[in-house]
Amino acid sequence: MTVSRMLSKEEFKQMMSYKPHATNQKEQQSMKLKLLKVVEEVYGDSYYRLKKETRQAIDMMCWLSSERGFFFAKDDYLADRHDISDRTIRNVAKKLREHGVLFTVYRRSTKQNGRSAPVHLFVDHPYFSYWEELLNLSDFQADFQTENAGIPCGSKSEESKKVPTYNKYIRKEEPVLDESFTPSHIPKSFILAVKPFFGQAKEIYKLWGKAMLAYRITRLGTPLEELTELVIQAFKESIFSHKHRHIKGSFNAYFFGTLRNMMTIEKRNHG
Repeated sequence: MTVSRMLSKEEFKQMMSYKPHATNQKEQQSMKLKLLKVVEEVYGDSYYRLKKETRQAIDMMCWLSSERGFFFAKDDYLADRHDISDRTIRNVAKKLREHGVLFTVYRRSTKQNGRSAPVHLFVDHPYFSYWEELLNLSDFQADFQTENAGIPCGSKSEESKKVPTYNKYIRKEEPVLDESFTPSHIPKSFILAVKPFFGQAKEIYKLWGKAMLAYRITRLGTPLEELTELVIQAFKESIFSHKHRHIKGSFNAYFFGTLRNMMTIEKRNHG
């Protein structure tokens, strides 16, 4: 089953108002080339066998994403501009998603209660960690797995609809939940490895959400549960980097990047 993250009007407006990472043409060109290099690595030698018009469309995708790490130009716009088919544009986006280069979310349709135009996020752009946090992509993945596993802790909106008076029975100042409250779909071995450093259930849940997001992006064929040791190794390497002060941003974002790279290598070795 395919699950699409829907952007609210407010979320999209917030993304568009964010300060650009590339603030001038020189910086835009530099970032575009970095994103384009990642795309070229996906295609390998076949990249230069693509039609010139297709390569130009890909170049434009990277240019449009240089400022804030995403583009939302519609398929038909890119196709018409470069004299190629809509299908070609969709195939490019699909290939980049399958290789973990793009993560696609959707704007909500204003005419009907469904998805509208896609917004493609470049995972290798420095701002991806911002969008991942803003849109709660890790929590979105974790909530979906929890629902599918039949565990009664679905999304907040669903809970409020099903049990509208539940919250009034919970103490407003309930104690901090330790690791024993972590949802049961998270492997015990992962919890044990993380516990000495992140002892709260909420923290462990968010870290496993990062693992699920990396897994979805890299599209490994092996079930995530069978990759638990790989996830733990990525966590340990991230802790090592943290202890040696090699992490400049957030720990969670560093862990996500480390695991994504490891999963990409795993896919390449067994592909």
